[in-house]
Amino acid sequence: MITSYLYHSPKGGARRGLSLFSILLFAIAAQAQDTYTNERITNNSSDVIGTARYVGMGGALGALGSDISVISWNPAGIGLYRKNDIAITFGGTWGKSYIAEEHRGKGTFDQAGFVFNMGIDSETCPYINFAFNFQKKKNFNQNFYADNANINGLSQMDQLAELADWDDGTQNNLTGMALDEGFFGTKTMIDDEGKQQTYHYNKYGRSQSNMYTHHSEGSLQAFDFNLSTNINNRAFLGLTVGVDNLLYNGWNMYAEQNTSGQDKYYLNNDTRITGTGFNVKVGTIIRPIADSPFRFGVTVETPTWYRLKNSTIFSLQRGLSYGNSFKEWENTDKDGYLFRFNLRSPWKMRASIGSTIGTTFAWDVDYEYATYSGTSMGYPDYVYNDGSTSGNMKDVAMNEFTRDIMRGTHTVRVGLEANATPNLAFRLGYNLSTSPFEKDIYYDQYTLNSAAMNHTTGTNYMRMGTTNIITLGMGYRSKNFYIDFAYKLRNQFADFYAFDTSFAETWNNTQFVRNNPNYADVTIDPVNVNLTRHAITCTLGFKF
Repeated sequence: MITSYLYHSPKGGARRGLSLFSILLFAIAAQAQDTYTNERITNNSSDVIGTARYVGMGGALGALGSDISVISWNPAGIGLYRKNDIAITFGGTWGKSYIAEEHRGKGTFDQAGFVFNMGIDSETCPYINFAFNFQKKKNFNQNFYADNANINGLSQMDQLAELADWDDGTQNNLTGMALDEGFFGTKTMIDDEGKQQTYHYNKYGRSQSNMYTHHSEGSLQAFDFNLSTNINNRAFLGLTVGVDNLLYNGWNMYAEQNTSGQDKYYLNNDTRITGTGFNVKVGTIIRPIADSPFRFGVTVETPTWYRLKNSTIFSLQRGLSYGNSFKEWENTDKDGYLFRFNLRSPWKMRASIGSTIGTTFAWDVDYEYATYSGTSMGYPDYVYNDGSTSGNMKDVAMNEFTRDIMRGTHTVRVGLEANATPNLAFRLGYNLSTSPFEKDIYYDQYTLNSAAMNHTTGTNYMRMGTTNIITLGMGYRSKNFYIDFAYKLRNQFADFYAFDTSFAETWNNTQFVRNNPNYADVTIDPVNVNLTRHAITCTLGFKF
């Protein structure tokens, strides 16, 4: 395993300072949307973002409620409000740098919302609350290197050569670019049925090492509208309708060197994904014993139905040792459906228990199960001249692939709050969220019979590991005004794969590229990427 650390850099990163030779290809197209990308942009179960009290408690407020950020975790928590509330939250995030052990950060605006408490003349239902909240669900501020100094002679082009076995010899993707510009040689052989076949192989031979640089920005944002109420101070009910806004910008560079250490080629991808989604959350909090503060909560969150756009600028650049050439690559995808795609995130179920001890201590434990193996994607059937769409075509193969490599996640949140004085409180929280991926994953594009594979511009994928989060917080409250602070340490590692090596594990005697004894049954170890992040959060609020 090779460990790679986070770093921050301007767009393009410091690694672009390496000698980039002649631009070989340059294109605007839709990068293939796949299971790994879908998880990266929609999985918000493994983080806690919101008010500083919410973060300081590790997000464990599903049973305690009375914080505006529970609007998206358990809508019934807004039903415990007995006053109006206005809150705004901001802060910053940072992570360990790969270069010179630096730590660089980025400011964030995490939350803004209000709760309106309306009393009604009823002993059974004394009030109804209306609330609105803007809140980050996920930050995409992520940067890392994933360099591998020993890839056992294998190359990304070996995988692409396998994908280039097409009758027409052209594709509107990375494989098509490499094929069109002569990265592959051809070999004519007789197959097992006695028919003559032409196969492609990577004519530049073995590789010694590769480099990968990733930089991304943006966020998944939620705009939540809530209606909640109280029944006899024993049952609290809430409904939240959420509208998500997604903005993801990512810049990746992949490079390979041959066995003599010379640069073979560079692959650059600049990806932008935007769009909106819609979901509904229903929750309840029950106090089963009239004279006890103990309570439990239950929440069901529907999938989020997203309508998204994905566009990518990508280029393949050949190293100096293989000559200089230039060619514009034109996008010939007339249908354009991969520019627009639909995505359905998983169902989520939550259960919570919590209580208070007098006015000095409170605790809460929450559990969530999310069915990530049920994530589904498809494409609009029709795209009109004005850009509007209708209908939906499911990507059956990609959805089956998702069920094959993904699984449900379990998230446990624990939060404690202690009041040192009537005005000063201290908080502690912990989160554990399991990996949404099976242990053994792959990305064999050759066997993945998805329409998206005809438009893919990359081969890399990453298995996200278990997430552990520790939070600390404190807050001060006067009669109406309050200010809260929180610190969050989010620890997660991931296994990064530059390309899938199934072609080397399953070589046989029918294809020239698969009949090389130097590569048979060879694999490469993943790069272990450190995704540890730190965050500080501050909330200013006013209750009246």
